[in-house]
Amino acid sequence: MQYHEIELLGSAARSDQWPVSDLPELIFAGRSNAGKSSLINGLTNRNNAAYVGKTPGKTKLLNFFEVDQRYVFCDAPGYGYAKGGTYAAVSFGDLLEPYFEQRETLCGMVLVLDIRRVPNDDDLTMVNYARMVHLPVIAACVKSDKLSRSEQNKQLKLITQALNISSSSAVPCSSIKKEGLDAVWKLIHQMTENQKKIV
Repeated sequence: MQYHEIELLGSAARSDQWPVSDLPELIFAGRSNAGKSSLINGLTNRNNAAYVGKTPGKTKLLNFFEVDQRYVFCDAPGYGYAKGGTYAAVSFGDLLEPYFEQRETLCGMVLVLDIRRVPNDDDLTMVNYARMVHLPVIAACVKSDKLSRSEQNKQLKLITQALNISSSSAVPCSSIKKEGLDAVWKLIHQMTENQKKIV
């Protein structure tokens, strides 16, 4: 895979901290420790472009990265990690709801899922966030190297049915083995070129 230029534009807890940009923007969302930062590192072919933590719930802010001076990737906090309780859940909503409603350059979501797990209510909530503002969704089904091809196909069917998305929007991929990343890039190109907010 080719190397991609990536630059941290900033981190934000509030809307007035969002970086100013007119580039098409994608939000990377997923459960805590699902592999969002690893996927961004894999897509850009960098080892540490985005922070990778071993402890779930480390990322508390929206982290904005400019990629190839063509896109902005927004790495969102992971969800579903119990530590912090109700307050953490409220804070998560306070962080994301204004972003989905007000970020004009946002044109798609990359939902990062462990291919071995069926989407849960938190994953469905994220997809519903996207649907409310008419964003297309890519399901990047990471850790595909842990399953055989037949097991991958079985899980992809379960995932697309649970999320009610088309099979072409779900991609098995592995950041470690560098598998499926070109397919994710292809969908990213399609979303950002169309700039149509349609699910």
